[in-house]
Formats: sequence, structure tokens, C-alpha cells
Amino acid sequence: MNDGGTSRLGGSARSPRRDARRRAGASSAFTLVELLVVVVILGILSALVVPALSSAGQMARTAVCAANLRSIQTATTLYLRENAGRFFPYQETRPEGVLWYWGLELPVKGVVEGDRPIDTSRARLAPYYSGTRKATICPNVPADEAFFKPKFRLAGYGYAINLRMLGARESDVTRPGDTIAWADAIQINTWQAPASPTNPLLEEWYYLDNRTSTPPTFHFRHRRECNAVFADSRVERLAPYSLDARCDGLVGRPEAPSKPTETSPLLKLNK
Repeated sequence: MNDGGTSRLGGSARSPRRDARRRAGASSAFTLVELLVVVVILGILSALVVPALSSAGQMARTAVCAANLRSIQTATTLYLRENAGRFFPYQETRPEGVLWYWGLELPVKGVVEGDRPIDTSRARLAPYYSGTRKATICPNVPADEAFFKPKFRLAGYGYAINLRMLGARESDVTRPGDTIAWADAIQINTWQAPASPTNPLLEEWYYLDNRTSTPPTFHFRHRRECNAVFADSRVERLAPYSLDARCDGLVGRPEAPSKPTETSPLLKLNK
């Protein structure tokens, strides 16, 4: 007689439920083929998502740069209102040091290029910014690259002003909508160590010029475009007319260079 615990042959009775659970467990396990299919699908999704995220990041940095330029132009307008409509000079010699328009360089002996002390709170436009000093730095400035050479202990500017505006009057800008005020800028240095003719390095730069006698300083760092704010506060992305192949290959001109003594149309005040 079966007591419910053993069979007549003396072995353990097999539970139908236990067998069903075992079969279900075996069928729910992934096979190697299924795992490979999952890996392939994940790879395809990554290939689609990563470029989209990178593109979104680039667009965000370009938008931040455009906002920075608008802030700088707004600060410039406020400065003009409080200074009889006259733009600031490029530099002035003060008892406490050299006052560049982007900050006060302190007279400390023995410092090397890249370690020059500068007080950016003394910049001409510093009192007129609504945000922080970082508004003067474009997020796409390649400051971490091996081909970038700092000029000061602190980064001062990722942008440059139209050279013709320095020391000029606001009334000299006869067509604000056609005149660049500020733009993404950088310079290729070949003469200050550690830069050399055989080791060109990028560094921040401070004025825009487009004469044939001057090197290009517009920086097309936003997917080969350059952000520029015009004197009417409109921000526009400019395509390069030409690019210098050195360093990151993104320093260039937005239009054909003018003659040595002529002003480029985009930079000309009295049009």
C-alpha cells in the first residue's frame, strides 16, 4: 500500500508540480543565440543614441555661447550709456598695473607666459554683467587641449571685440545690423614659448581684424561655425571663408581679407 511518501518500488514519488517548475525554469533561460541578439540590439541602440546625445551637447554649448555674446553686448551698451557713448580703449597704464579692457594685469616680476596675474574683476565690462565672469568664456574654447597655451593665470576672454570700436564713439556705428561687435576668437601663437614656428599654439585673443597684414583670429569652434553678435544685439553663426590648417584647423576668416589699409565690410563702422 502506498503511504503517499514512497512508491511501491521504494523510490521517492515525483511531484507533477515540481516537474512543471523545472521545465519552466529550463525554458526561461537565455540561449547563447538569444544573448547575442540582445547584445547586437544594444549595440545598434548605442550607435543611434550616442551621436544624438553628442549633437545635443554641441547644440547646448552653442546656445550658451550665443547667450554669452548677448550678455557681453548688453554690458557694452550699458557701458556706453555711462561713458558718454564712447567705447573703452584697448589698454591703459595705471599706477597699479596695465589695465587691459578684459582685466588688470598686476606688475609681478619674473612671471612666465601663462602665469601672468590678472584681476578680471577690473575688466571694463565687469560691473555691467548680470551673471558671473564665466559669461566671458565660451564652453567650446579648447583650453584642455595640448595645442592651447594660456596667457594668464585665469582665462579672461573667449571672445574679441571689433578692433574699430576700441576708443570709437557709438555714433560711428552707422549700420548696427551689419557690423560685428564681438565674436568667437582665438589666436595662433608662434613666437612666445612654449610656442614656436614649429610648435604653433592657440591662445585667447581680444580684437577682431581682417586685413591682409594681420593673421586670422575668428574661431569656428561650433561645428565649423563662428558665433558673432552684431551691434544691434543679433547673434549669427558665420561660415568660414578660409581656415588655417594649424592646431585644430578652426581659426580663419568669415569673408575675404581686405587690403592692408582697408577695413573688412563686416567690421567697418562707417558704412
